[in-house]
Amino acid sequence: MPRASAKMGNRRLSPANMETETPTYPERPPSGAAADFLLGFADALMVAGTQTSRVARNVERLAGNFGYRAEIITLPKTIVMTLSAEGKSFTRVKKISPPRPDFSALSELRILSWEAYRNGWSLRQCERRFAEIGKIKKADKRVVAVVVAFGNAAFCRLFGGFYSIPLVFFCTLAGFAARSGLEKLGVGALPRTFAAAFISSLMAGTGALLFDFKTSIAISTSVLYLVPGVPLLNAVIDIFDGNVLAGFSRLANASSIILAMALGLLASLAILGGNAL
Repeated sequence: MPRASAKMGNRRLSPANMETETPTYPERPPSGAAADFLLGFADALMVAGTQTSRVARNVERLAGNFGYRAEIITLPKTIVMTLSAEGKSFTRVKKISPPRPDFSALSELRILSWEAYRNGWSLRQCERRFAEIGKIKKADKRVVAVVVAFGNAAFCRLFGGFYSIPLVFFCTLAGFAARSGLEKLGVGALPRTFAAAFISSLMAGTGALLFDFKTSIAISTSVLYLVPGVPLLNAVIDIFDGNVLAGFSRLANASSIILAMALGLLASLAILGGNAL
């Protein structure tokens, strides 16, 4: 006997009423295929830089569209998801990919979940759209580097520097290029951050001493691009949302980045001498 549709009187199943209703759809995809897609979708959200609660909401929305009830647990390095329907459940685990904040991809993924929910997209339609999002051309790193350098130069002016602005601009470009080059070589995030902070601050300090600029402003603003703002913000949101484990994990990762940045600054100051500031 064919399964009944979850669209009863043009009313679609939502996460709020999943507790009392079993989502059933005429063409429910196999649990394994649905789990693979949903885990990939959740991983993409985590990589793009969103908080844990939003990942859960978007995955539950898509799972409901496929006729499943989803339970998702986000651990420091893995995502655990259980799909259930008609008294049967299926659990699968996926390792979380390295973070790469991308607000454009984040917006497109969220739109995908809502479009699928409102229009009743099949798994194949969702997979096709997900693949299209993955092919969206990322911003040119050279353009990003220039924009970041202008941002650091603006902070330099804001903090009282004036003649140091061109120096901070070029020191930021150098550090950003070094970090990108090390990333291509497969170097880890912490060594990359240390090297970028060391190069930027050493160049800024040396230039400021040579041209008699205020070294403290030049050195401090040349490394601001390394501050992990997105992980810190998501960590705070996760903790307040009750996702304490994920929140403190993100906080620890962000703190390690800040520590690597501080060590890079310390190494450059050791070379420049105690009077550099």
